[in-house]
Amino acid sequence: MKTREIQQGLTRRQALGGLVALGAAASAARPAKSAQSWGRVFIFNTAPEPVTLELNRQRLPEIVGTARDDYYIPDVIAVDRSSAPEPLVTGEFAMKNSFSVTFPDLKAHYEIDIDPQRYRFDRDIQLYVHRDGVIVLQNGKEMPGSVRRIS
Repeated sequence: MKTREIQQGLTRRQALGGLVALGAAASAARPAKSAQSWGRVFIFNTAPEPVTLELNRQRLPEIVGTARDDYYIPDVIAVDRSSAPEPLVTGEFAMKNSFSVTFPDLKAHYEIDIDPQRYRFDRDIQLYVHRDGVIVLQNGKEMPGSVRRIS
């Protein structure tokens, strides 16, 4: 009888150990949520031609939309946001940013400042690039005073 109880006890212990191990494996596979979750900046090319972008000394992937005979479908890339006042990692949007836009026959440089008191870091931002400039929006509303063309 004792042998049977010990066997059942080991079996239950083994089963419990297996469940704990499965739970630990599942937790390890799922990334833990950090205390802060930053938003992203979605950059759209609204012109029907390729554009090359540089953010804080880092070249970003070229954005090429889909041109059709009667219409154009803009393309988009996403860039991470950072809470740093100055860009610590090139290619991330910080509070103060240098942004260059190059079309085949046009080049422009901008400073883009994101005020953390007005525009929270955990929210996404949309940046629309066109031949006449850039527009920065958060929650569908323009972020006035955020963009300055410097050349």
